[in-house]
Amino acid sequence: MDYLTHLDRKEPSKAIRQTPGLGYTYPVKYWDFHVYYESDTKEESDKLREKLLIDFEQEGKEGLIIVKKLPKDVAIGPHYTPFWEVDVTRVEIFAKLISWFLLNHGTLSVLIHPQTGDDLRDHTNAALWLGKRLELKTHIFSPTPAGIAEFGVKGGAHIKPEDFDTWVTKFD
Repeated sequence: MDYLTHLDRKEPSKAIRQTPGLGYTYPVKYWDFHVYYESDTKEESDKLREKLLIDFEQEGKEGLIIVKKLPKDVAIGPHYTPFWEVDVTRVEIFAKLISWFLLNHGTLSVLIHPQTGDDLRDHTNAALWLGKRLELKTHIFSPTPAGIAEFGVKGGAHIKPEDFDTWVTKFD
């Protein structure tokens, strides 16, 4: 995926540092928002992404949200439908994002799922949907948890939930 926003290379831990007293229930470490589109809703999807990048400009600049899009309009992974994605770790920003998507998703379907290391559960029983619920290729997920993808790092490590909060992101 093409990254439209990036972690702060000087202080990448800023993106995962939680506000004291706020946090997710273990083992949730962060959330993904997948915004799906078809050829007839691509323009709506592009406009929504542009609006998000404007409305969350500061969070994007600071790497507090990671916005990604497909280089080509072809579905990947467990998805049958093309999508773009927003990832967020900090609770207060997740709260803003979910309410923003509730009010702005229009006719688009949005999958909102946690990152716990258990992809099958995260994308099914623990997932939330805005708009129409879409089918996923759940057969591709491992029956055993594989770890949480490193936040904001293309091709990054898969980390155990218990190690996520102390993980140090390193750039080459």
